[in-house]
Amino acid sequence: MDVFSPRTGLLSAGIRFLVFASVATVAFGLDRDLAQAALLARVPAAREMAVCGDMLFVGTKGSSVYALPVSGGRARRVASGFSAANGVACAGGRLFVASRDSVTAFDIGPGGALSGRRDIRRGLANSGVHSFRYIGVGPDSRLYVSLGSPCNICLPHGLQGTIVSMKQDGSDLRRVAWGVRNSVGFDWHGGTMFFTDNGADRMGDDIPPDELNELRPGSFYGFPYFGGQIRLKGFQDSRPPAQQVPPVFDFQAHVATLGIHFFRSLGGDALVAEHGSWNRSVPVGRQVVRVRFQGGRPVSATTFVRGVGRPVDVKEAPDGSVLVSDDAGGAVYVFKQ
Repeated sequence: MDVFSPRTGLLSAGIRFLVFASVATVAFGLDRDLAQAALLARVPAAREMAVCGDMLFVGTKGSSVYALPVSGGRARRVASGFSAANGVACAGGRLFVASRDSVTAFDIGPGGALSGRRDIRRGLANSGVHSFRYIGVGPDSRLYVSLGSPCNICLPHGLQGTIVSMKQDGSDLRRVAWGVRNSVGFDWHGGTMFFTDNGADRMGDDIPPDELNELRPGSFYGFPYFGGQIRLKGFQDSRPPAQQVPPVFDFQAHVATLGIHFFRSLGGDALVAEHGSWNRSVPVGRQVVRVRFQGGRPVSATTFVRGVGRPVDVKEAPDGSVLVSDDAGGAVYVFKQ
């Protein structure tokens, strides 16, 4: 079915905003004053986004992919029949959709119309509860796809718990990272991939941390032996199969870091969507944080925006606006200077 965006309007600058009839209160980080907040569109269970020219494609937790103009307007379903169509990315006039069991390519036509559907990769690793795939196109023009571990803490098998890359026709599959619990967000900064990873549950409120990692192709990132640099329950005395590459930045435990994007409009800093805790005694997350970089390295994280449901992904529109998807509220928000 089609989903329509509400009216947009200018809201006064300040710390807290009321976002239209949705009665969502949005609080902005003190490091930047955003003057306009708008609910760009309602998209059921909105997940990863892809800015493709003047069109925005939105993956979902369900079976469908939606498209709408980046400038705002009606969001409409342009593809369906997927199992968890979480991941979307575009390159060379094509849209790539990463679902639970496949990577599918389409040709993008006028107004975001899709045609020429073909599965370029089938039989992705069974990731159980962590089957929401994230996909991106690297500086090398290859597709990168995350394949989560199928558990809270267990030993993955095969390509479970990895990030893989492939050519845009699905060939030449390579494992570029392993020992990854569940990465649902990555982007490139200065030619280097940085990826988020969700820490394990049921080890208390404050450990292990969520992670930001720097990709060193082929390297081992610790799971299930380490969460951050903390030994995980059940594997404290087990010998890891390789030397761990530790995180370059630790987030608070259980914030559920997902989408990350480096913003030209923020001087190359990254925004990270914190989806939020589900079983912590005092809930944390459910915000977007700004990760400041100095000399190519992350040095701090501060709240950028709160009150947008459960953020999943962040992207930059051509005019520098910040786009945020929310799967709980079924919405895409846009924030402008």
